[in-house]
Amino acid sequence: MRIMGEVYGGLANVPYDSKDVSNFMAKIDEEHTHKDMSLLLAHFARIKKEDPDFYFNLHTDHADKLGCGFLKNENIESFVWLFQEFLEAMGGLQPDNFITDQDAAMRSAVLVSFPNCCHRNCRWHIMQNAQAVLGNFLSKHEELRTELNEIIDYSMSVEEFETRWAEMITKHNVVDNTHLYDLYHIRATFVPAYFKERFFPFLQTTARSEGFNAVLKTYMDPHNNLHHFFLQYMKLQEKIDVAEDAVEFKDEDKTLRAWGDFPVEEQALQVYTRPIYLRFRAELRKVTSYNVQHVGHETYDVSPIKNYVYGYGSRSYKVEANLEAENYNCECCKFSRDGLLCCHIFRVMMQLGNIDRIPEKYILKRWRIPEEIIVEEKLELPKVPVDRKMSNKERQQLRYGTMCNDFTKVAKIASTSDKGKALADKYMQALEKELLDMKASESAKRKKRKNATTAQDGEGANDGGLDSFPQFAHVEDPVYVPKQGRPAEKRKQSGLHLKSSKVVKCSLCGSNQHTAAMQR
Repeated sequence: MRIMGEVYGGLANVPYDSKDVSNFMAKIDEEHTHKDMSLLLAHFARIKKEDPDFYFNLHTDHADKLGCGFLKNENIESFVWLFQEFLEAMGGLQPDNFITDQDAAMRSAVLVSFPNCCHRNCRWHIMQNAQAVLGNFLSKHEELRTELNEIIDYSMSVEEFETRWAEMITKHNVVDNTHLYDLYHIRATFVPAYFKERFFPFLQTTARSEGFNAVLKTYMDPHNNLHHFFLQYMKLQEKIDVAEDAVEFKDEDKTLRAWGDFPVEEQALQVYTRPIYLRFRAELRKVTSYNVQHVGHETYDVSPIKNYVYGYGSRSYKVEANLEAENYNCECCKFSRDGLLCCHIFRVMMQLGNIDRIPEKYILKRWRIPEEIIVEEKLELPKVPVDRKMSNKERQQLRYGTMCNDFTKVAKIASTSDKGKALADKYMQALEKELLDMKASESAKRKKRKNATTAQDGEGANDGGLDSFPQFAHVEDPVYVPKQGRPAEKRKQSGLHLKSSKVVKCSLCGSNQHTAAMQR
């Protein structure tokens, strides 16, 4: 209503109130009350026709009613049905790793549907729940709180976690704390040490899905029907796609600069996508936070210079390095977890003077800049002759080929996003108009010159003589010689001449039709 008040110049001028708007919306929804599922399925069918990879499935009872919609009942049977449909859509391919909240029904369904999957719970949720029951107690035992977080976050193996936990319980005399025991009881579902060899790139919580849910709620209303929900979901998806295109387009216009002088960073700039390169660069910068010491044949101890390094805590890490085989391994297992080498390995590489490049086996395909899907097709340009001047036709072919190749480069860049294409269309249309105007202007000038030349030729003002070639003005005409031989009027006439060359008149009457002799 506030917006409509602005349209009408004030709320007092709006010819309806909030109740009228609510009734109107209810009337619209009522029109689709008994058509919700049929409209939704028809929409799905249209999308399936346009996109063969789009998947949907339908199960009805004896009355042809939908058995479940968006998991209205969050029980084991519902989740199993959902996961089985997911497998069907994915061609039977199971996920390798799965992160959920602590929902028991979902966990049971995951174990049934994805037996080979590594399922873990969201660490943030678990720690938030622990905060609710342990927060007051831990606020009075700061040392215990610090040690608890250190053990959970930075234990590098299951054995290390178990040992450090037992030592903490004994040290702080909290054996009888039931809340700590409950946290320990579910340790295998959220403590990173239990998943250090699993690939969970840059993700340990359900924050990504929850962030999407939060955005989704701004587009939805709990009272919307399923068809309206789907339409709003598609609008949200379109907005996300447009936003991603805009970000990629802006990023391509920016030039990233290397942080340091390491050749390995130049390599990373060439092979990694922008987001992955930024993560790589953040990791490379941490090499300045560590010292390294050789402790064995291929073993190195990497220890922090200060008390704490973000993401790695205050502990030291063991790194194994084999230069000949180009094998590197760190107990932090960052490569196994995120698919990127860690700062500890880079620190050892720097110590060994082998910081020129990342071995190819440590550059995951999924993090690389995608291969070009559009290959520029360049026209072969005509060869410029060296022994003669190019003809007009050859010059035109050369210009055409050169411009086609240049425009191909522009088209490749513009085709990466809708915004890029729109920008290219804008300038192409303006260029075409300007070229047509130029062509029309030149044509008018040529016509004007032609008309002026024709007029001058008619007046005899310009015969293309001395005015055009003044360098020949000094040349004189040849000496005139009269024609030789008897004058033509005295030559003997041929008998074939039937007419007298001289008019003879009658001497008596003066008529030129007869002579005086003819009168006699």
